[in-house]
Amino acid sequence: MICLHYLYLLVILTLFTGCNTPPDSSPSRSPKTGSISRAGNVSILTFSEDKFYATVTIPHGSQSVDPIFKKLMADDNTDVLDQYLDGTVNEDIAPEIKNVIIASLPDGALDYRFIEFTTAPSSSILQLALDRNLIEEIVLPIIKKYTYPGAVPILPLFSISTTPPIPNDLKNLKLLLPCENVPVPEQSLLLPNAPRAYRHGTHRGIDFYVNWGTPVRAVTDGVIIRAEHGYQEMSADFRLDVLGDAKILGRTPSDVFEHLLLGRAVYIDHGFDLVPGYRAVTIYAHMSHINSSITVGSTVRRGEVIGQSGNTGTKDSTLKKKTGAHLHWEMILQNKVGEYYLGQGLKSDSLYVLFQNIF
Repeated sequence: MICLHYLYLLVILTLFTGCNTPPDSSPSRSPKTGSISRAGNVSILTFSEDKFYATVTIPHGSQSVDPIFKKLMADDNTDVLDQYLDGTVNEDIAPEIKNVIIASLPDGALDYRFIEFTTAPSSSILQLALDRNLIEEIVLPIIKKYTYPGAVPILPLFSISTTPPIPNDLKNLKLLLPCENVPVPEQSLLLPNAPRAYRHGTHRGIDFYVNWGTPVRAVTDGVIIRAEHGYQEMSADFRLDVLGDAKILGRTPSDVFEHLLLGRAVYIDHGFDLVPGYRAVTIYAHMSHINSSITVGSTVRRGEVIGQSGNTGTKDSTLKKKTGAHLHWEMILQNKVGEYYLGQGLKSDSLYVLFQNIF
């Protein structure tokens, strides 16, 4: 494989030498003409139907090679990923999954590589290809992760398990909405199991988009086990650094998620009675303020206001903006064999029904 810059030099030399070697038969692929395609003494760029292959046909004496190579070097070729997503994943989250894939691909993975160069009496033919094996090695596991969320372990608070509670275990669970009169969103991207490309992770809760400073209340009785009154917002550069660590690891490190990305947060322990067989803990994140009465070991009652919504831990907050305010809420369920987040493993249509019944 050689890069397009060196390939360009090879083509220029060939144009001037005017070789007359009969062409080898090129791979049989269904061509799809690219945007640079004109008759006569002008080079033609075509793509295979799946866009994994590109063919450049260069008439001898052509003076128009530059536009084709500029196009090949300028295109990001990310549309080749759409064929893996179309009809496979929920349309609401397909763009975010695509972002996860793009962020996970190594540099140059979507660059065309030289595979064959032949000449004919009147033209030279250049065959290029994307590295399908390299791309699919990244793409297919990511699609599996978000298409069958119950089949892949997600990093929870403390440990990993792949047998989350089923809806029947939760049939008697009844909670208050954490922000009064703000319903559960219908968008899959705001519910559990949705991809989070920016941190190479998976969403574990519900994002309630509300105005900055909206009162946040306990969804049921419990005991405060964590209240980040002293949370100090990180700098924008430091946030990028820790997200870089997530990219290297291919997942969100638990310390980064809990202590930085959740922002100012409150954790409430609801004991073992809320969901039989499980200890339940709820998390209220990205808050702008926590009431002074909310301290570790203190009890809270169902509907008691614990603080106000905000955007701490988010990119906007590190840039000293108040945009993007919302409450991230989640419930962690623990038993002897593992830990789970509420809704783990369920597909989006089942998730919305589950939360409609709970709230």
